[in-house]
Amino acid sequence: MDQPRLELDFHQVFERVTDACVALDRDWRYTYLNATACELFGRRAEELIGRHIWTEFPEGVGQPFHRAYEKAMAEQCPQQIEAFYPPYNRWFENRIYPSADGLTIYFRDITERKRAEQLAAGQHEILEGIAAQRPLVESLERIARLHETMNPGALCSLLLLDEDGRHVLHGAAPSLPEAYSRTLHGLEIGEAHGSCGTAAWRGERVVVADIAGHPYWENYRGPALAHGLKACWSTPVFGSHHEVLGTFAVYFREPREPREEELRSIDRMLPITGIAIESARLVERLHERHRFFEMSQEIFCILDPHTERLVQFNPSLPRLTGYGASELTSRSYREFLQPEEPRDGSDPMVVLGRSGEQVHEFVNRCRCRDGSERLLEWVSFAAPDGLLYAVARDITERRRVEAELAHASSHDPVSGLPQHLLLGREVGDVLKDSTEPVWVLVIGLDRFQGVNESVGHLTGDDVLRQLAGRLQAALAGQGRVARFAGDEFVVTATGLSADGALALAERLRAAVAEPLEGGDYRLLLTASIGISHSPDHGTDPNDLLRRAEAAMNQAKREGRDRVSMFSVEQMRDLEDRLVMGNQLRNAIRHDELELHYQPQYRAADRRLTGFEALLRWNSRQLGRVPPARFIPIAEALGLMPEIGEWVLDAACRQLRAWLDRGHRGFTVAVNVSAQQLQRHGLVAQVGAALQRHDVPPAMLDIEITESSFMENVWRVQRTLAELKALGIRLSLDDFGTGYSSLAYLKQFPIDKLKIDQAFVRALPVNTADASIVRTIIAVAHELHMHVAAEGVETAAQVDFLAAAGCDELQGNHLGPALPVLQAGERFDDGHA
Repeated sequence: MDQPRLELDFHQVFERVTDACVALDRDWRYTYLNATACELFGRRAEELIGRHIWTEFPEGVGQPFHRAYEKAMAEQCPQQIEAFYPPYNRWFENRIYPSADGLTIYFRDITERKRAEQLAAGQHEILEGIAAQRPLVESLERIARLHETMNPGALCSLLLLDEDGRHVLHGAAPSLPEAYSRTLHGLEIGEAHGSCGTAAWRGERVVVADIAGHPYWENYRGPALAHGLKACWSTPVFGSHHEVLGTFAVYFREPREPREEELRSIDRMLPITGIAIESARLVERLHERHRFFEMSQEIFCILDPHTERLVQFNPSLPRLTGYGASELTSRSYREFLQPEEPRDGSDPMVVLGRSGEQVHEFVNRCRCRDGSERLLEWVSFAAPDGLLYAVARDITERRRVEAELAHASSHDPVSGLPQHLLLGREVGDVLKDSTEPVWVLVIGLDRFQGVNESVGHLTGDDVLRQLAGRLQAALAGQGRVARFAGDEFVVTATGLSADGALALAERLRAAVAEPLEGGDYRLLLTASIGISHSPDHGTDPNDLLRRAEAAMNQAKREGRDRVSMFSVEQMRDLEDRLVMGNQLRNAIRHDELELHYQPQYRAADRRLTGFEALLRWNSRQLGRVPPARFIPIAEALGLMPEIGEWVLDAACRQLRAWLDRGHRGFTVAVNVSAQQLQRHGLVAQVGAALQRHDVPPAMLDIEITESSFMENVWRVQRTLAELKALGIRLSLDDFGTGYSSLAYLKQFPIDKLKIDQAFVRALPVNTADASIVRTIIAVAHELHMHVAAEGVETAAQVDFLAAAGCDELQGNHLGPALPVLQAGERFDDGHA
């Protein structure tokens, strides 16, 4: 075969090779280039044949290639090198084969492999930094520089989204001007907010090839162009839950569209960027949690109940206990963590709960290095590995405050004594378990209100504190004392006989009677004491207390400064009051009340002057109940204002009825209780009743008792003046039995004094009563008041009173209280 034929075959073979292939002679001149090589170099074969390789070879490649050539020629063996060709931005693997005529060189494109190796090495280094928990900015800068190395001309910018996901923050941009990076920090994301703001908002890649003319950059292009940035491609960085963490942006200093391999290169960097950001956030959360545990006042522990050792804990435990960390881990936790109840020998950290329960709540005591104890409230979780994960808080102060609040809620703040409700519960427990009598003593200070009024409440409180101490000392362990009310104490005791209870009461009374002294006062007080006991007086604490109080009130009525034992008669009376009170509450609604009218006569000629309306109660269940029984109960229950309003209306209605029958020249007297007189609204009620029934005011006579007259004098004086202004008459009932003086009466607009029947009953035989009656009549007339006598029972009394100048008479001798029909008949009689 001839030489041209061999060269033709040789060239045909090389044309079929996919790699670029060139042949050189021994002077390093091109003798052949296949089509792939011509395409690579961008030249035609005839332009290079005969030219020296070093004039055409890419700069920077010649020296290593020259050494490989010389070695191949000298050793007559193939050589292989890898070189980067900057003009093509590619890596090639060169295989050199020597021959007698020169050498043959093959170029294989290994750019993708080299990029993959470079990417793997760079990412490995970045991952090592992430694992070493280096700062996020350092990892992001490494990522940016790696991409820039693999993509010459690219300028990377990595931005992060803030916590609310609405603003971008600077992450890393090692090749961008710092001034430009500062302009991006804190910008809001949104549609058409530059490449990065739009990409973060949409969650998709945004490519802007020319910043100068793109609408997304309308409000942002100024800073970019000022720093020579012409193109920007931005891709969102997603987290593991597909949330946007930030953006990966690539800038260029000339307008340009991305090539496919450039976009792939960006996409290869996204996973490691997401890992770096999420890892940094996780580490930060762990650091925050660690700082939280370190700074927390709560105690966090991991314990091993099998070895009774602490595995791990935060600084709160050493701070609380005073022990060092090494002491806590080297000793059994049972040395300082102990059960709440000292006698309980169980492990305080191992709490047996319901079947399958893993979370437990409990309290134990912590013994500190200095010997003090703290109460810890725990929540523990039993892990499958047998360890206990527990959190505790110090509740010592909370328990102290709770105890103080409990004490304050059950003890009197002035005296420091238990309140009677607490004592009542204790008495109830004793009554359940004891067969011995339980004694209850109620101690009421006599006229203590006067102490507060004269020396003030602060001094009054000091007096109560002193008395509380005295009573406790006088008990000498025989019972317990509590504060019952403003000026009352209650004592309970067991194991006493009747004589012993009376002796204890006298001892307590004597303790109160000793002089009381303070910084600016010296007082002498007395006390009235009532006694009740189980089972004779009841088996309920409230019953015993109520009955002892009734006995104390009896002692006050008997003159004060004495001891009174509750009696069976008193118990019956209290029971009657209880039953009667319940019935009396509904008496008006059930129409059980009625008025009887007792006639009143002029003493001089026995002519009828009017009537006193007297209340009667005909109960459906109790029958007719005397006023002396139900009126005190109504007063005690506070029912008199309601009942009194009914009486006033009924009396005015009847007065109107008698007027309509043609009767004239009479009055109707209505009694007003102390409760009515002390409350607001009485004047309005009287005025309304007069107007409602069209009654002339002068025909209504309001009677008040002397005792109610003397309570809250200023208010009574004002109320009486307002009643007089209506035009009605005012009478002072039961005069002579209260505490008022005749001289005191001139301050009040009283029209009539009614002499109490206690002074009338013995007339005219009792000379003392006769003298008193004459004096009352004389002085009343001097004050321009009429005088009436009530309780007149005999003709002799009528004659004496008339002779003494009494103006009006009332009593059974002249006429008893009558139902309305019989009372009306007295108008026809005219005279007694």
